[in-house]
Amino acid sequence: MTEPLTLPRRDAPGALSPDWRRLCDARAALGTIPGPLSTTARWCSANGVEPSAVDEGVLNAVADHLTTAGTWTDRKEAYRQVRAYWNAAVKKVPGWPQAIVQAPPQPPRPQVAAAVRPTARTLEDLRQVVASSALVADSDRPALVSAITSTARWLGRPPGELPASLRSLDPQLKALANQHAALGVSRKTVKNVKSLLRKALDLVAPRPALPPVSDPNALTPEWRALWAAWRTTVPRAYGPLSFLMRHCSEVGIAPDAVDAAVAAAVADRMMACGCRGDLTVVIRQVRGYWNQAVETVPGWPSRHLTLGLVDKGPVSLPLTAFPPAFQRSLEDLRTVARTGYQPGVTGLRARAEARKSRAIKGDDRRKKDDGGRKRLRAASVEGMCDFLRRFASWAVHHGHRKLEELSAVSDVVNEQVFVAWYDAYRDKHVPAGEEDMPRKPAKTLHNACGFLAMAAIRLPLKDAPVVADLLPMLDCAREEHETYGELTPENQRKLAQFAIPENLRALHEMPIRVMEYLESERQSRTAAGETPVTLRMALTAAAAMGVLLLNSLPVRVLTLSGTRLDNVQWPLSRHADGAVAYEARQTKGKIPARAVLKSWKILLLSIYRTHYRPLLGDVGNSFLFPRHGKDKPMRAAPFSGLISRVVARETGLAMNPHLWRHLATKLLLDEDPRYRDTVSRLLGHHGAGRHEYGGVSQDQAAAALETAVDRIRAHTPGRARRTAKAAWRPS
Repeated sequence: MTEPLTLPRRDAPGALSPDWRRLCDARAALGTIPGPLSTTARWCSANGVEPSAVDEGVLNAVADHLTTAGTWTDRKEAYRQVRAYWNAAVKKVPGWPQAIVQAPPQPPRPQVAAAVRPTARTLEDLRQVVASSALVADSDRPALVSAITSTARWLGRPPGELPASLRSLDPQLKALANQHAALGVSRKTVKNVKSLLRKALDLVAPRPALPPVSDPNALTPEWRALWAAWRTTVPRAYGPLSFLMRHCSEVGIAPDAVDAAVAAAVADRMMACGCRGDLTVVIRQVRGYWNQAVETVPGWPSRHLTLGLVDKGPVSLPLTAFPPAFQRSLEDLRTVARTGYQPGVTGLRARAEARKSRAIKGDDRRKKDDGGRKRLRAASVEGMCDFLRRFASWAVHHGHRKLEELSAVSDVVNEQVFVAWYDAYRDKHVPAGEEDMPRKPAKTLHNACGFLAMAAIRLPLKDAPVVADLLPMLDCAREEHETYGELTPENQRKLAQFAIPENLRALHEMPIRVMEYLESERQSRTAAGETPVTLRMALTAAAAMGVLLLNSLPVRVLTLSGTRLDNVQWPLSRHADGAVAYEARQTKGKIPARAVLKSWKILLLSIYRTHYRPLLGDVGNSFLFPRHGKDKPMRAAPFSGLISRVVARETGLAMNPHLWRHLATKLLLDEDPRYRDTVSRLLGHHGAGRHEYGGVSQDQAAAALETAVDRIRAHTPGRARRTAKAAWRPS
């Protein structure tokens, strides 16, 4: 056996040739030189290989050296590391030879004739197939049989009664993942069993696989060019669109030939592969990502996909399409809603008289009504005015009013138009043979009635007969269709997740775990000379920090998304506690909100602010969760969806930001039923109207919630996480 070649240290005299020394100095200016790249430079200098002569064969020789010298034990992994760091240097280091080394082509997967595939109708049949089939390696057989047996035992049914279909079993297995503690296993065990079950089912119903994009033969030249342009424009690769490209390359469909039929075939194949569980979602994603590429990627085919879209009827008219008199009437209504008084009512005495006139209920002697109504939040005012515009558009499109005849808001906010709209809405959303409306349409109906009521009570006095006729109709419409005023059955099911203490612990430790692996990935990318933080990482960190704040103070999502940097009270000392505080104008109830943040939470927020937040917004943006634009925060609805997706991915829990308020109520009342005042203070609800000469502060309410959570976590089996671990990592 020959002695392995010994390479001198990089800083030793003569260890590097002049050309390699120049390149290594340029790479060192960007950060620490990774070991595989340093070995490549030293090996090439020792063997007289110039930088411009490096190719796949040279990198293979470097990988052989690393394996022979004992630095790596896995030859394949050694070559992957050497090639990855070389290609990263090509992209990042000025003056580095521009020679990307491609991965070796993957050998084609062996194809098994369909005739030799066994069949199985139930899991018992599948277990017999696994036990006897020559397609299964002897080393894999016990694990596959055990996975089938475990699945049947967890589902509480004999294997002969369960179908050999992952699509049928998948919803039940997902539910088991959230109840793993009751089964006496970890969440990882449930995932492993599901993976093994999928592998066993492939024996009888193989998934139509497609090669990965990294395979040089996966895409035709036309699709490969579009892939490169797409990845340059879009920061992340969306699975459905990548799947469409590979499918079209395999069956020979050119980019310009993609239409609704091709998209439908892609959606069906994704369902057959088990990539998605809902065909409607697959169709929406394929259509959405394709149409996004049409708008943003240079050279992309110009045809938009319409698969899955339904005709929603006439489009609402813009406000400028209405007569000027109607626009003025709506603007007057906006003024009343914003200020509480009719336009022109100024001065202390005039406003006091207006409020006094409103306070005399049912007094027909009033001859003047200048307002005196409750002022609405800006978001409520905009929502009401936008609804009235759409409501008036509906009346015009369906022939209940003529556009040119509209002169005041009361022309559409009246009993006649509402009854026509209500009958049409009910016919559309109440299933045939039933009387109850589904929850979501019923909620929309309640919102519509609320906006109409907001507008009706702020109409001028001359429209009092309109108000008198309309308000009872709105009340009856809301009473007829229940919307679960307290807690919907869906939210009750979601809260039932936290009957298992491990789930509450996972939710509260999620920000720590997420920031730990994000920091690890950031440092790895920095060492490899790549962009330290990607948009995906920044969005994940923002969701984790949203969860961290909701765990401390469950505010509404509109308040959360609008959190400013100065809402967080950053301490001067690294180990001191901080706080998050909102002014009254930032909350729905116009009540200030505040909670103390422990030092480890402040450290996580500092890491997010320093390394991840800058990628989300422009320089100078004052929001904690920014978006690109002139000092704008993330929109509430997308931010809510982002938090829900990250929580589901990291913990398996079904949550939305508003559910944190219900969860806080449950935790506090479970801790002590007398905590109702504490709950009201924590959530920013107004009291019952009585005078209070003393009470619970919001700091105390938030501390009570944290105490309840800490008590539950302390009694949960398992080792507590080191809460400041992410902050200990060097930045």
